[in-house]
Amino acid sequence: MAAAVGLARREGIAALTIRRLATEVGASRMALYRHVPDKEALLGLVADAIAMDHIRPAEADHGPWPERLRVLAHGMRRELLAYPGIAELIMTRGNHGPGGLRVGEAIAEILAAAGLDERGQARFYLIFLDIVLGRAHREVHGDPTSPDRNARIFDAAQAGSAAPTLKALVPHLRAATAGEIFEAELDMLIGAIHAARRQ
Repeated sequence: MAAAVGLARREGIAALTIRRLATEVGASRMALYRHVPDKEALLGLVADAIAMDHIRPAEADHGPWPERLRVLAHGMRRELLAYPGIAELIMTRGNHGPGGLRVGEAIAEILAAAGLDERGQARFYLIFLDIVLGRAHREVHGDPTSPDRNARIFDAAQAGSAAPTLKALVPHLRAATAGEIFEAELDMLIGAIHAARRQ
């Protein structure tokens, strides 16, 4: 499995086929088919191995819940971006193997530590996944917050007087990074959890 994970990291999920993996490990395709029935199964195994071994940093297991949640979110985003195509794979197929379950349990444990009731934990579990998976997916497939994507509207705002409030924001909008936006999204999530706990 290490060879498949390494190939996915170097060349992306799209390069991960039985034929390519056989070449990588110096085996015949038929030999691999004895262990993995098809490409779909291989993709599932690789996604699960990444989740099991790379996504959950040890720091996510100790300390105050907001910091644990941030560490886990950053670990997930980092790994989703490190393997080209993995964000798309997880977004479309999910990950229900032992690795996916391990990550899911980490999220649930942290939300339980935040003091939410089970209904609140479930709600914020889904919101957390939406934020983290959605951010990684958008960064790979066309982030609507990217300064490059918005360059034309920024130029239009700066060129005239039709949008003076937007015009004043343009330097800040151009300077914003995906990492800063992710931090702001996590700030909002943690703030919403605090608010839910007070209710």
